[in-house]
Amino acid sequence: MIAKIQDDAWNGLTLVRGARQLLTLRGAAGPRRGAALGELGIIPDGALLIRGGQILEAGPSRRVENLAVARGAREINAAGRIVMPGFVDSQIQAAFTPALPARALAVRVRSLLAGMARHGTTTLAAGPNPQQDRADAWKLLRILADLDGHPLGIVPVCYAGTETMCTDVLPVIARRKLARFVSVNAETLGLVAARRLLECARQLGFGVAVQAGVQLAIELEAASVSVDPVEPAADLSGSGTIAMLLPAAAYHRRLEPSASIRALIDGGAAVALASGFGGEHCPTYNMQMAVSLACSRMGFSPAEAICASTVNGAYALALGHRCGSLEPGKAADLLLLNVTDYREVAEQVGINHVHMVLKNGSVIYQEGEVTGWTSQ
Repeated sequence: MIAKIQDDAWNGLTLVRGARQLLTLRGAAGPRRGAALGELGIIPDGALLIRGGQILEAGPSRRVENLAVARGAREINAAGRIVMPGFVDSQIQAAFTPALPARALAVRVRSLLAGMARHGTTTLAAGPNPQQDRADAWKLLRILADLDGHPLGIVPVCYAGTETMCTDVLPVIARRKLARFVSVNAETLGLVAARRLLECARQLGFGVAVQAGVQLAIELEAASVSVDPVEPAADLSGSGTIAMLLPAAAYHRRLEPSASIRALIDGGAAVALASGFGGEHCPTYNMQMAVSLACSRMGFSPAEAICASTVNGAYALALGHRCGSLEPGKAADLLLLNVTDYREVAEQVGINHVHMVLKNGSVIYQEGEVTGWTSQ
């Protein structure tokens, strides 16, 4: 699968070639909305040239592999497979079990992150539930911050539960760089307290996200707002705030998504899909399942669901300039899938299609062989 080259002959480049469909998701800067949400930038028989963890070239295999700079590159043969950006899971809450000693918790977190990688997630946002013991929550935030880049991209999130955190918690978290975002449930905390807390977070340099408070999110220009799948807000079309949808969490809670989600998409709102993995909220971190459920229960097309779970997820974390699409200058975070057409990801539920995962140009997971076959 990976062509071997002597170290002294290798020029530091990797060539991924022969993809049946290369989904580049190339497009204008910013989250995709409206018709652009369904544009995958597909290159049949596509190839990527990678150097220094970044994409150097993307195009038809014949052109890319014949570039002078590609000579001596290590090759990954993607023949017959789909190549697409790694999933960006932009909302995970209380996905771990902080009531463990720090060392045991770190082992548990690494195990869960490995599972996410095997299912195609290359970047994620995660943090402890606001109801958790403060010492446990800080312990988890420290572990997530330490694990960022080893190998997955991790955006630690502080899910704030009380207004008093403005004075006794958030300044310390900011100083120690334990989180990059502060997320608040405006319905639970109340609009006045939520506003104060988020304004405090912004002054401290955090990105902000809102749960259950669309108008507040719009007013504060929050990066994202979690949208009720039963009664989705339709007034996000002119906003830079991204509507966050959690189809697997809605399925787990036996909620019937509103038909007006389609109107949210058609109205021009920027939407992102996340797993919502964690505790009682959602038992799966498989973003392939989130894509499938978004199509079967929320009215997404397969192309829209892929876009919402990659490039729009990246923009929800203020990382759209770095990941979420396969374009020159962006990180080489990509998947090789065992399907011949991208629509199969949505059509086949609960199957792990991932053959290989690259993060910053390095292979971090490769599908293994099944042993024990007997000849007939």
